[in-house]
This record gives sequence, structure tokens and C-alpha cells, in this order.
Amino acid sequence: MGAGNILRIFGHRTPKVYVDAKILNMHDPSLRREAYVGYVVEGSEMKNVKRVEAQESDDAEVLAVLFAIEELGSLGGFTVVCDHESVVSEARRDRVKNPSALLQKLRETLRAHPRVRLEALQSNPAHQVVTEYVNAMKTSAES
Repeated sequence: MGAGNILRIFGHRTPKVYVDAKILNMHDPSLRREAYVGYVVEGSEMKNVKRVEAQESDDAEVLAVLFAIEELGSLGGFTVVCDHESVVSEARRDRVKNPSALLQKLRETLRAHPRVRLEALQSNPAHQVVTEYVNAMKTSAES
């Protein structure tokens, strides 16, 4: 979908892209952790989920934001909405002491995409998309 198509969908309104991450087996160290990230573009059918390598929730949330920007960045301006307040606040700060490599990559990506904004939100519709995907994978693995 090109920038023209996104303008037809949203007009002059800046679309919101909700992101989320889920790490399976977080509370059982005997099991292998699996992380998934996804996004949903408000008011459209655009959404996607993928598996990523992450052991901690902060890293997974950063990867979710990066995933959305990488997939949708060419579409023009939009607002990425993340329910992980610490990721949003750290990414938006002017200076961060000793940022992780992932956080540094997110900060650089946001600078490279000045029309992409990052906001925090408490309730997140992308959470359902990632949860449905993970549950479907579990069901198919058990079959």
C-alpha cells in the first residue's frame, strides 16, 4: 500500500498504529521463551504479527515499535501508540545514559522518520491481535 492509498483511507487525519508484544513462558525458567510483536492500524484492515528474539518485555516492546515503523514508515506520518510507558519515555528523551542497543536503534529510527510520533497508552487494541495469533499457534501445535 502506497502513501496515496493511506491518504485515501485516513484523509488528513494522522493514523494511529497500536503496537504490542507478548513473551510466552516468562514465568517459567524451565521453558524456552518465545516473543511475538504486532501492530494494528486504527480504522483499517492493516495489521501484522511476527516472532522476534527477545527475553525481556522492554526489548520486545521496542521491537514492536521498530516492526511497525519498518513496515509502515514509507506510508508517511503516523502515531505509534505503545502501552509500555518506560519504552515511550526513554525513546522520547533528549539524552539517555547508557541506552541499550535496541533503545538506541529506536531513537535513531524515530529521528530518521520525523513524521512518526510515539505516544503512550494504557489500553491497547494490538494486544488482542498478538494474543489471538499466539493462541492460534498454540492450538495448531497441539493438534
